[in-house]
Amino acid sequence: MRHPLNYADYPAIVSVSEARARGASDYDIRSGRNFPAAAWGIRFDATVPTEFPVPTWADDDWIKEAQLLLALAHRHSGIVACSETAARLFGWPLQGSSNRHILRLATSDINKRIRRKGVTLHRMRTLRRTGFLGLPVQSPLQVFSQFAAVSSVESLVKMGDAAIGDWKSPPQFSLEDLATHISGTKHLRARSKLLSALELIREGVDSPMETDLRLWAVSRNLPEPAVHPAVYCPSIDRTLHPDLGYPQEKLALEYEGDHHRTSEDQWAADIDRVNALRAVGWTVIRVTKSTNRHQLERDIRQHLGLQ
Repeated sequence: MRHPLNYADYPAIVSVSEARARGASDYDIRSGRNFPAAAWGIRFDATVPTEFPVPTWADDDWIKEAQLLLALAHRHSGIVACSETAARLFGWPLQGSSNRHILRLATSDINKRIRRKGVTLHRMRTLRRTGFLGLPVQSPLQVFSQFAAVSSVESLVKMGDAAIGDWKSPPQFSLEDLATHISGTKHLRARSKLLSALELIREGVDSPMETDLRLWAVSRNLPEPAVHPAVYCPSIDRTLHPDLGYPQEKLALEYEGDHHRTSEDQWAADIDRVNALRAVGWTVIRVTKSTNRHQLERDIRQHLGLQ
């Protein structure tokens, strides 16, 4: 598993009466000095931190969102993160620009109201709750299936590849879980789109760019490349796993983000990796976001003997 965690000190979440018991004056409460407001009747107390697990990739916005979620859950029993908020916490790639200024919450209490700027509350009769790194969230399967109504199949596949993989966070569900959820849930919106995505989601994917490249190959009527095929390389006595590949034809597709160019260590490792693959007869095609896809298609077809 490749999802180590850091730990961050979250401020304690206290009620106004608890803040006063800790020495907060009326001025502290009104002004937010030392005990900033988290929600109506709830304050943060940074003098008494609580250690929480945080993904290594999480930024300051992720931590702020997680802290606010905990504060609101302390004030409003039974609420969970849902929709885009839950997906961001899971580390799923979202289509377009996700509005991080809106905290999306869900409750099964149809009479519940939360009047706070920047918070949207969804009332759901069927709400499945779970925990994720100590945070109250909606079931990942429910979150994923609800995106089907507003997302393309390609976007669903990207999220699905992330959800079943471990490249950012622990897997949230398996392909078998997803298939069972789709077949066993009544009144599921955009079921056909979910089934299409299910057919294209693959295990072991490391990034949305790899998903993009794989789906692009399929869209061009090329054979679908395998995800991380195993290639033993005697020159370094290691088994390498190129991003995508056609094992029978010994063709590897390696997607290289900008860090492959800017990091001297990564650049050197990439050269060693390509040399080791070539030493066992593999052809390596390196792909970036600027690669001419028409030429890429021609190169792949020529190597696969499809022209």
